[in-house]
Amino acid sequence: MFLAQKLECECARVSFSHTVVRLLFRAKAKLHMPTTARTKFRFAITAAIMLSTGHANAQDAPAEPPAATPPPTAAPAQPEGLVPIPDYAGTWKDRPYLFGEFGGERAKLANKGLTFEVDWTQTAQGVVNGGKRRDWDYGGSLDYILVADLHRMGVMQGAIVKVRAESRYGETVNDDSAGLLPVNTDGFFPFASSINQGIPFTITELTYTQFLSETFGLAIGKFQTLDGDPNEFAGGRGRSQFMNANFVFNAVAARAIPYSSLGGALFWAPTKHVMFTSSFINTADSSTTSGFDHVEDGWNWSAEVDVQYRLGRLPGGFNVGGIYSFAGDFAQLGGRLIFTPGQGLSPSKEDDAWCVYTSAWQYLYAPDIKAGEDGKIDLANGKADHRGLGLFGRFGFADQDVNPVEWAASLGLGGRGLIPGREGDTFGVGYFYSEVQNLRVSSIIGLEDSTCGIEAFYNIALTPAAGLTFDIQWIDGGFSNIEPSTVVGLRLDLRF
Repeated sequence: MFLAQKLECECARVSFSHTVVRLLFRAKAKLHMPTTARTKFRFAITAAIMLSTGHANAQDAPAEPPAATPPPTAAPAQPEGLVPIPDYAGTWKDRPYLFGEFGGERAKLANKGLTFEVDWTQTAQGVVNGGKRRDWDYGGSLDYILVADLHRMGVMQGAIVKVRAESRYGETVNDDSAGLLPVNTDGFFPFASSINQGIPFTITELTYTQFLSETFGLAIGKFQTLDGDPNEFAGGRGRSQFMNANFVFNAVAARAIPYSSLGGALFWAPTKHVMFTSSFINTADSSTTSGFDHVEDGWNWSAEVDVQYRLGRLPGGFNVGGIYSFAGDFAQLGGRLIFTPGQGLSPSKEDDAWCVYTSAWQYLYAPDIKAGEDGKIDLANGKADHRGLGLFGRFGFADQDVNPVEWAASLGLGGRGLIPGREGDTFGVGYFYSEVQNLRVSSIIGLEDSTCGIEAFYNIALTPAAGLTFDIQWIDGGFSNIEPSTVVGLRLDLRF
């Protein structure tokens, strides 16, 4: 089972270029520009960093411009911000954060450029049939997210700093289901030395984003990549939509991309519906380290374009990209074994690898969207923006010299609010398939040439800040000596 666990660990990694795209779907940018340029820029950075479901309200609208010659006693005007101020108001039943306003202090901090949130996800999941063994496990994770809008603070125009720290506890059935990719994505990350190892506290993201114009910017620092490959109906970090990793990212992009590592990127948004990114990220995972000890372990360069459009009045979108890994140390699959004195036999190595991928989504039914409506869809919030039903799909293929997955695809349906009176509930059903290389070691461990599975979930919106998900999966892990597994789960996600 060592190879299966190795593949499971390797294949859970995703493309950094998508993470930068996520930075361009949520923040409301208001640099000191003419009104027309400000309007254009508002779309260019619509995610420079936002929290999961930060909502702007009427109070977030730009204030009237100050008089040309204010009275001598007038206080300096507060700079407008890049990140919209979340709406913390309301009762616990209707506000997007359970902690609320903290007596107004939280809104005061946000007005000064500092926002924060804590996300707590708990999962109880069991293998009820097949798999390596029948078992039930419980575990959870906490994400602590802090965003400093340096523009609003008056420190640096066009700049944002984001910090994400994470904790993990308990166990998962990822090692019981016999799937090549985890059936509990949230419980698999950040990476540790073993699958169910607890992580008391680690910083997985520390980034600095600088916008140089209304359409162009850069980001540097330590990035976490699970927000990569955002999709309207199949994303959410395994916390709010599908739990299986095959519906969170494309398996072919997993060979060399870590969960958390050092990197940098450039991004350009010529229009509000088109985004180009180019990025570099280290191949070594730094989930629990600074990452500076691994800068010579190899690098990944990725390039991608993300597009949104309207099919009639129905929103849709897609991305196309590629990843080239170089200066690395990748085992050559199917290659000859090399004897090294003092180390024994080891596989021959390759120093580069590549993969190409695409992801797409399309609303099929959205009764509340009006003709002529042209707003951008927020792919980073882990839920369908509109009430309705849509289609999603992913496809990719990879370098067969080093990647155990030749090609991978997934397809499904997702949506929100189709049951009267349950407008906040979300749901999805999907099928995935991965073609696996037939290696010499495959027959020894019983690994067949493909793996596939089905997942369905229904998320009940208890409040805007709390969701309870019922989930069921059928997984054929591709091992001839292990029966396909049936996995059921219950997930509670709380936002504070």
